[in-house]
Amino acid sequence: MILVCDAYRKDLIHPNEFIRGSTLRFLCKLREPELLEPLMPSIRSCLEDKYSYVRRNAVLALYTIYRSFEFLVPDAPELIHSYLEGNKIPHARGTLLSC
Repeated sequence: MILVCDAYRKDLIHPNEFIRGSTLRFLCKLREPELLEPLMPSIRSCLEDKYSYVRRNAVLALYTIYRSFEFLVPDAPELIHSYLEGNKIPHARGTLLSC
């Protein structure tokens, strides 16, 4: 399990934004809190990525994880709210809320 978590963590910090975004999309589908718990700091750091694809998928991953395993990220609503408030792109809110 340690090797699996490490592989996901490396994908979350990969230089290619599509690998980071795709990994976040995959993590939305995981239903194992033991695998998600060590990845939470990397998932949170993706909220501050310079690419919108990664940021959008990070918000979706946080929402999905919060919905299934609230104890892993108890402050997810505040994180998502602060992300939406701090986002300077006008259509970003609509895009995220329509997903």
